[in-house]
Amino acid sequence: MNKIDRTIFDTKKCISLGTIRKEFVDFLNTHGLDGLLKYETPIVFWKDRIEHTDEHKNDFSSDTMYQICFEEIPQIIFHPDYISIHPKEKSVSFIRNYSSNHVNVAIRVTLSGNLAYRTMYPLIDATLTHYLETSHAWKVEYSEDDSPVIIDKYN
Repeated sequence: MNKIDRTIFDTKKCISLGTIRKEFVDFLNTHGLDGLLKYETPIVFWKDRIEHTDEHKNDFSSDTMYQICFEEIPQIIFHPDYISIHPKEKSVSFIRNYSSNHVNVAIRVTLSGNLAYRTMYPLIDATLTHYLETSHAWKVEYSEDDSPVIIDKYN
């Protein structure tokens, strides 16, 4: 899935956002998730999460920016600028830079390894820097063939 169209939830109570890339699964499993993530596990987006996500709408710089980010949730997960792990809640985040903001898409990882979309919200520079400095987030760069390269050291 490349973009989310809200109208899909008129007929469905959940959709799949795709899966987490193998490179991210391997990295996150060795940096705090202890093998919890599995390859090809679908990320489920339940209809009731739209209302929760909409609660963050006013945190965005504009309604247009919110709508763009909402539609691009699958692409943020597939092609983030940063990945992170919440140290207590066993959730992972995919963070992408958008002009003056970073946008964080949070995914819950259950003990059985299932994945569920939780929310999306803007992330300020100071918070992202703190995540990087404390090794809870890592920069992602991309090679010529668009394969992710995760930078394990913060400079």
